Amino acid sequence: SKRIMKNVLKTFDRAINDIGKKLVKGFRGELEDQNSIATGKLFFSLKENVEYNIDEASMIITTDADYVDVVNDGSKPFFPNVTAIKKWIDAKGISYDDENEKELIAYNIAKKIAREGLPSRGGIAESNNNRKTKFIEQVVEAYRRTNDNSIHKAIGQDIDNIFKQLPKQI
Repeated sequence: SKRIMKNVLKTFDRAINDIGKKLVKGFRGELEDQNSIATGKLFFSLKENVEYNIDEASMIITTDADYVDVVNDGSKPFFPNVTAIKKWIDAKGISYDDENEKELIAYNIAKKIAREGLPSRGGIAESNNNRKTKFIEQVVEAYRRTNDNSIHKAIGQDIDNIFKQLPKQI
């Protein structure tokens, strides 16, 4: 019956898959604008997938980055893992003369996060659009009207197609 739904709602299936691709592209663009890309793990691992059940279709967007919530929602002050910050320093291309200086930079960043939480004032200042959180909501909201319209249009088209295939006798 999953196959039936997918076959009968061909236009819808195409539309919902396109919306998934558009959202992923939008999320990536917003992450770029917010200057929230270091290793690229979150950026590159975003994937869309549509799953059909008996009575519903779900569009699911996944990522391998387990820190997606911190990037999207920020966090309260906490003392982060200094080793993770050192990796971030390299991913961001921040320069230092030697390991001691790198350690010092990482420790200072950790102290700042322990004071301010995330995003920090510095992080917000580095953003290209003055946003540093809510990359998901931002994009979903920006695309809502067009997405709703294309879903309605697709379902309308599928219903027309179903009626055209019905036998012509009464």
